[in-house]
Amino acid sequence: MPPTKQEISLLINPLVPEAVQHNNRILSNLHSITSFLLGLAAGILALQSTTGFIFYLAGTVVVSGVFHIFLLYRSNGQGAGVFFPGPNVGEIEGIDAKGMVWGSGREVKRKGAWRDVWLGGGVFGEALSGFVLGWAGVGGVLR
Repeated sequence: MPPTKQEISLLINPLVPEAVQHNNRILSNLHSITSFLLGLAAGILALQSTTGFIFYLAGTVVVSGVFHIFLLYRSNGQGAGVFFPGPNVGEIEGIDAKGMVWGSGREVKRKGAWRDVWLGGGVFGEALSGFVLGWAGVGGVLR
């Protein structure tokens, strides 16, 4: 049976599972801490209802953007695929149906790895609950 695109991708540019777990843990910690701080800021500013959640989304976009720029800098422009596998578990865009990597004219990037940076790390899960906790806690104390 011929190897799949994912298997060829991981042979060409392997990802170490421990390194990926570490990167995901760092990203989760970053989103959790910044979400809680955004919640504290929203409580201090007395933001209510939709305005508070828009503040959270805007703050999350800014933090994810800064982190993505940092990843671009660290990977010499190759993107988040150097550090994160993406939803297809490491599949690289530069591989054709025969398993051949495109020529040197194109960069080899992992498909969808940007989603791990922008939507990973509990942005709509544990980080959101930290935001609400900080927001409600400080808002309740100040009123």
